[in-house]
Amino acid sequence: MARTLAPAPPTDRRYWRRLLAASHPDRGGDHDLFLFAQSVYEYVAGDTIEPMPGQARREPPPHPQTGERIDFTAAFDRAGSFTELTRQAVRLARKLDPKFGRLLRMLSDCTEVGPEDAAGHRSQSVGAMYKQLAYIAHLAGLDGGTRQEWYSVAESIPMSQRHAGHLIKKLKEGNA
Repeated sequence: MARTLAPAPPTDRRYWRRLLAASHPDRGGDHDLFLFAQSVYEYVAGDTIEPMPGQARREPPPHPQTGERIDFTAAFDRAGSFTELTRQAVRLARKLDPKFGRLLRMLSDCTEVGPEDAAGHRSQSVGAMYKQLAYIAHLAGLDGGTRQEWYSVAESIPMSQRHAGHLIKKLKEGNA
């Protein structure tokens, strides 16, 4: 059985004009059929401009708020900015055990992003997930007991999701 393609997409205005004209009562069509076709046209094709494919902006899903993340909001408000929070973390690196200090020093080139990068901007204003911290510990070769210490260090900063993502990227690249 041969398959035929539709002559035009369902949003093609030329075909809608032809269909509406053919069903119009002044051209011998049925009034109710014309109203139905008009209603289907508005539902399918509408009057609004559709975004180009790939240009539609989708908001990322909301982040989990409690239990799974480092409590971040109060410390972020005290620091005033992501950049200042990053500086504090790098300064803290000098006072810590070298295995944690080297991780925090890796944040020295973690820069703040503006609102034009929606996902990046949002990730720098929420706390890191404990799953991310565990992955960082794994990549850095920290054992079980040391991981608990690492969580405490990350909570004391507090570490943002953007910081954690930066560390994961650096460790995967082998820049430890």
